[in-house]
Amino acid sequence: MKKNNYLFVVLISLCFIISCNNNKTTNISSNNEIVYPPKQKVEYSSEAYNSTKGYYNNGEIIKEFDCPDDKNFPPVDVKSWKKIPVVNDRLPTYQETTNGTAIFHYGEKKNSVVKPFYMSVPKLAYITNPLTNSNEIVIVIQIVQTANDTIVCYRHLTGGCGGSLFHNFYFLTDNELKKEMLF
Repeated sequence: MKKNNYLFVVLISLCFIISCNNNKTTNISSNNEIVYPPKQKVEYSSEAYNSTKGYYNNGEIIKEFDCPDDKNFPPVDVKSWKKIPVVNDRLPTYQETTNGTAIFHYGEKKNSVVKPFYMSVPKLAYITNPLTNSNEIVIVIQIVQTANDTIVCYRHLTGGCGGSLFHNFYFLTDNELKKEMLF
């Protein structure tokens, strides 16, 4: 039982750490609603961004996240999925994370821990939404691999982005895409 309680606390803490809102402070209104301050644009130098993007503060690689409110990734018409800009066969650059082409760049150049995963993107795939336990179709825009995991980053059709481990996805085949008239 203690192990389950510990896991619950860790998961709740992780949710707060991975917050997509990027706001440092919140207030509680008189009717107990959370009120976020206005979002401020934060400018990073390339050097500062390189040392943090794609990793937690402890140096661990970010493997699973969901940011449906990320304004850098606007809604996409599913019929236009093949036109989404992506990076293939290499790690993305800092600039590509700022223009919506990629989510993480892992230091732009060679990285001893993260390598590109050689599967051409964009791809349409299903992922199970952990909140609703329903399958959601997403556009995969980035895949990287480490010694232990393959991490898939995607765009929600309704806007925002997310990421999860490769085994959590079902990639649509060419025949399925043709059947759904998405190819």
